[in-house]
Amino acid sequence: MNGEPAMKTIMYCAAAVLLGVQAVAVAQGMKVGDEFPLLVNGPGGGYQGTPACAFGQGIYLVVWREGWHGKGGSARICATRVSAEGKVLDAGGIQIAPAAGGVQERPRVAFGAGVFVVVWQELRNGRDYDVVASAISPEGKLLWTAPVVVAGGPRNQVLPDVASNGSSFLIVWQGLSGEETAYRGYAAVVSGEGKVGPAVETGITPQPRVAWNGTAYLAAGGGAGFWQGSVYAVRLGENGAPLGKPVEVIKGTKAAVFSLSGVPGRGWLVVSHRSPPDPWGWGGPGAMRAVLVNADGRPENTDGVKEPAGVKEQLPGWLDMGREKTKGSTWPWGASASAFDGKRSVVVWQRHHLCGEKMTNFTNCDLIAARVDGYRSLDVTGIPVAASEAEETCPALASDGAGGLLAVYEKGQGDGRTAIMARVLRTE
Repeated sequence: MNGEPAMKTIMYCAAAVLLGVQAVAVAQGMKVGDEFPLLVNGPGGGYQGTPACAFGQGIYLVVWREGWHGKGGSARICATRVSAEGKVLDAGGIQIAPAAGGVQERPRVAFGAGVFVVVWQELRNGRDYDVVASAISPEGKLLWTAPVVVAGGPRNQVLPDVASNGSSFLIVWQGLSGEETAYRGYAAVVSGEGKVGPAVETGITPQPRVAWNGTAYLAAGGGAGFWQGSVYAVRLGENGAPLGKPVEVIKGTKAAVFSLSGVPGRGWLVVSHRSPPDPWGWGGPGAMRAVLVNADGRPENTDGVKEPAGVKEQLPGWLDMGREKTKGSTWPWGASASAFDGKRSVVVWQRHHLCGEKMTNFTNCDLIAARVDGYRSLDVTGIPVAASEAEETCPALASDGAGGLLAVYEKGQGDGRTAIMARVLRTE
């Protein structure tokens, strides 16, 4: 593996009209490194998925699901360290928590207190999921004698996420208890040594996410209802307790597939898609939307919450837009990831090509990036990060805080299998 992948610079000039104000055409760019795999011929038989990554003490730690996670599966959480230059440091991978049976999936990772904490959901008894965590040193050593159960019990505890304030970790998840049929959102503090604090309710569910912005935590979640679903957010204390009531920050995102990251000095960035294409034209235009949540936990820009009726223009907080349903058209939809590069946010999202009789089906998903100042894109046409003929989906992103980032993602292999691939990015 080449320790310093060749870098290609994607440069372009862009001019746009936003809200009647003529944008100045300026040269902009981002260096996008060569693609490289994280684990070749891994124990999962070519079924790799749901990557996540974090940066600390000069290295990135990437985690993912290795193996089939459906019925009869035995997926495990694997990891590898990657240097800031893009060299894979653990060619054989690191298996986080070896186990005889069950399924481990949906890992997330954060760095703090000198360690990486990895959290995932695990079907340990064949009936319901628990939230489990472990820790890895920057040298690649497993630190805890055994993984710790953050949330267990007889019902499902699922979809965990983790962030760090630098001295401890806050893990959020959604869970069921007793005879309840609706999930509730929870949080618990976990120390770098693996001590788990009491669980507290956050009021944030489903699909909870959490991020630290240098001074406070924000938790976000959403997706209620098929036709309409909104993302809600609330600030959390360092013990996980909510510091107010949840506030709607993005409206009408349907499935509410979203990402969340901290923006030091300003707040947090929430990114989510808008409507998918439909045969009746009810859902257009599509968009990948960014909302800056300020330090008080409220949206700074309102175009994510209150859109003008019949909007056809790309609004200030829209990073990407899908409008035409014709051959060759593209449509932003689905997963995104963001991180702060030391000056501004960087966002990577999915952009599909349209196909089908009415051009309402998706094919050939690419990954597109932009630098974002607050909630406004600095790269209005988007910068291709991964745009081959293969399906490239499920992005994750981590930053070294000095203009360097690692983007990781799933790449289809054409036979139902997927591989986790990566590229080093550098902003200018």
